[in-house]
This record gives sequence, C-alpha cells and structure tokens, in this order.
Amino acid sequence: MDETGNQQQERKNETLTVKLSPDKMSAFVVFHVAENGGNNLTKDEIDKYIHNEGIKQVMNQETLESIYKNRAYETLYNIAKGKEPIKGEDGKIIYNFQTQKKVKPKEREDGTVDFYDLNLVENVHYGDVLAVIIPPSDGYDGYNVLGEIVPSTKGIRPNIKKGRNVEISEDGSKLFATKDGQVGVIDGKIVVNEVYEVESDVNTGTGNINFVGSVIIRGNVLTDFKVYAAGNIDVYGVVEGARIEAKGTINLHRGVLGNGKANIKAGGDLISKYIENCNVSVDGNILSEAIMHSNVRCSKHVEVQGKNGLILGGVVTAGKLIKAKVVGSELGMHTELKVGVDPNLVELYKKNKEEIQKLKIEKAKSYQIQELLCAKNRKNMLDYEKKELLEKIIKTNNSLATRLEELEESQDLLMQKINEIDNGEIKVEQKICPNVDIYISSAYMKTTEDIVRCKLRKEGADIKISAY
Repeated sequence: MDETGNQQQERKNETLTVKLSPDKMSAFVVFHVAENGGNNLTKDEIDKYIHNEGIKQVMNQETLESIYKNRAYETLYNIAKGKEPIKGEDGKIIYNFQTQKKVKPKEREDGTVDFYDLNLVENVHYGDVLAVIIPPSDGYDGYNVLGEIVPSTKGIRPNIKKGRNVEISEDGSKLFATKDGQVGVIDGKIVVNEVYEVESDVNTGTGNINFVGSVIIRGNVLTDFKVYAAGNIDVYGVVEGARIEAKGTINLHRGVLGNGKANIKAGGDLISKYIENCNVSVDGNILSEAIMHSNVRCSKHVEVQGKNGLILGGVVTAGKLIKAKVVGSELGMHTELKVGVDPNLVELYKKNKEEIQKLKIEKAKSYQIQELLCAKNRKNMLDYEKKELLEKIIKTNNSLATRLEELEESQDLLMQKINEIDNGEIKVEQKICPNVDIYISSAYMKTTEDIVRCKLRKEGADIKISAY
C-alpha cells in the first residue's frame, strides 16, 4: 500500500506472443500493452524474443521496422514467411503423329486444292518413333519459418499405353512401331494397324487412300479416286473408273466397271468377278468370270471361268496360259489373245526403245553443236565461256553414248528372253468365235469361223489346234 493507504497496483512491462500457422509457414506476433507504468519492449528485446522462439526464415523486415516505432496491441503482425516448395513439372508425351484426324485437302503447287487427297491415312514404318516421353522433374524443396525443410513433390509421370504393334524403348523414353501400318490412338493406347478398313464408299469423304499395309473397302470405289496398298486390297463393292494398285493381291468381290478410265495393277494375283472397260496389269495370275473390252496384261495365267467364262473385245495378254469358256462373239467382235509373251518384258522393251530413239535425236543435235564449236576452236575463235560450254557438251555426249550403249545391250538381252518364251497355251472349253487374233509367242492366226472345245499351242512357226 502507498502512504495514503491505497493498495498499490503491480506494474507490468509490455510483452509479446509469437504464434505460428498450423503449417508453420507463417509467424505472427501479438503485443500486449504495458500496465501501471511498465516499460515497452526495445527493438533488441523484440528481436531477441522472436529469435528465441526459433523464427529463422524470411523476416518481414518492413513490418518489423513499423512495429518497432508504432504498434497496436492484441493485433496479429505477420513477421515471417517460409518458402513454399515448388512441385516438379509433370511429364508429358510428344506425339509424332496427329492424334486427332483432321480433313485437310492437299494443296497443289499452283495453290489450288485437291479434294481427292485428304491425308486421312497416316502411315508409319517399322522403327519409326511414334511418341517421346518427357519425364517429370523432381521440383524444389521449401522451408518453414523454423528453418525446417518442406519437401517438394515430384511431377506426375504421363500415363501412356502401348497397343498393337508398338513397343517401348529400354529406357522408357520412346514408343516405336514394330510393323508398317496406320498409327492412331484407340482407347488411350497408341496402336499401329496393318490393315486399313473403310466401311463406306471411297469418295470425297474418304479421299484417296495410300497405305503401307493392306486395305479393306466395304463399299464402292468411285470414279477418279485412287487406292494404293503396299499389301493386299479387298473391295466388297464395285470399282468404277478408279485406280487400284497393290503390291500384293487384289480381290474385287463385285468386279470393276471401268468406263474406260479404270486402272488396276497388282504385284500379286487379281481376283475379280468381272473386268469391263479397264486397263489391267498383273504380275501374278488373274481369275475372273468375264473380261470385256479391256486391255489386260498378266505375267502368268489368265483364267476366265464360272458362269460366263467370257473374253470379249479388247486385248488379253498372258505369259503362260489363257483359259476361258468363250472367246469373242457371234457378231464377230474383234478380240486379241496373246500368250507366251511376258508383258512386263515387252513393256520394258517398248520403253527402252522409246528412250533409245529420244537419246539418238538428242545425241545427233548435241554432236552438231560439238562439231561446230570444235571447228571454231581450231581457228581460235572461242572465248572462255564458249570453251567451257564445249567441255560440258563433250561430257554430255560421252554420257549419252554410254547410256545408249547400255540400253542397246539391255534390248538385246530382253529380246533374247522374249524369244526364249515358247511354251504359252490357250484353252477354250466351249468355243472361239470368228475375228479373234491369236498370238502364241511369234506365231499368229486369225479365226474366221467357230473353233469349239480346243487347245492352242505353238508348233514350229505355226499354231496347232487340238481337242480340249
């Protein structure tokens, strides 16, 4: 008590409390007012108190400077913050193909657009890298206000699945094709299909088809469209005036109605219900029920059987055998059969012959220029540029002469091979009608009347007819 007898109140100095957020990423101070003339905290006392509470990281210096001079009481002051960890970047997949197919007509060199070529089929080959996997990163650790490490989390590895004909590299960084085919994503998996299937007609909705595997077409192939396959082609509809080409076998279940525009080329066999008004080139065999008004070249056998078994009009050439029920018509429709001749050899012979003729013309013109320049050079009438031109022309003429020599040697060998083929045969189950030209190797005959149930072979320089 004081001298007057009143009870003396206790003097209390200013105090502070340090509070942490639940995650220890923030630190706060709360000041409590001095009572009864107590002393306020000095700057050094505030700093010491905070330090003794373990606060070490990222002081909010601006806030501290402020509260050193002027502060409110029972108020939270944020004086420190930790450093948040940085999460690692998620991994990602870089696709080397279009995962979403877009109809994009091919642009020609002149700027116009080809609506027949829509680039809907994306081909890949064995060993092609289809996708690259970028791995996730580890991220960066953080720390709280007490200086304790706050660990980061690693990024998420991308979820990628391999499907049919796809493998992952040993280091897990790449997906690559194990077959030639069409690449795509099906049910989240990267797949390579060896067969490309078209459920509709080949038309402006599908565009032309160019595929490194086999192709199945459930509908028709419309006029002016092209289908190419490195494997086989199956068409369940009708082929109109289109181009169909396969390195393997072509099977045209309902035949081809070419309207004079269709071109069919097979590296293997051709099986077609009927062949009408089209050009056909086959390295294997041909099997059909009817061939009408077409130009057909086949390296092996042409067999026209079934209900009609008819060859009518056009030219049919086979390396070894032509077999049919009826050839020509009662009205005398002109028809040609050629057998015992490899059409590929004949075609190559024709191409070489054309090239030889062109080279001879080019050589004659070039030699004229050479002779003229040589004559002037002998009289010292050529400047430097003309002398250079003369040297180039001499080199060109030497190259032309070499190429001509190679082609002429090739022609001799081709003719020898063509002449060696002498075992062709024609078999007709019912009859050959009048006005049919028949070539068996180098022998020739023309029918003037029906020849029934017959076999035709070359014997000497003539064609021998025997019973079927």
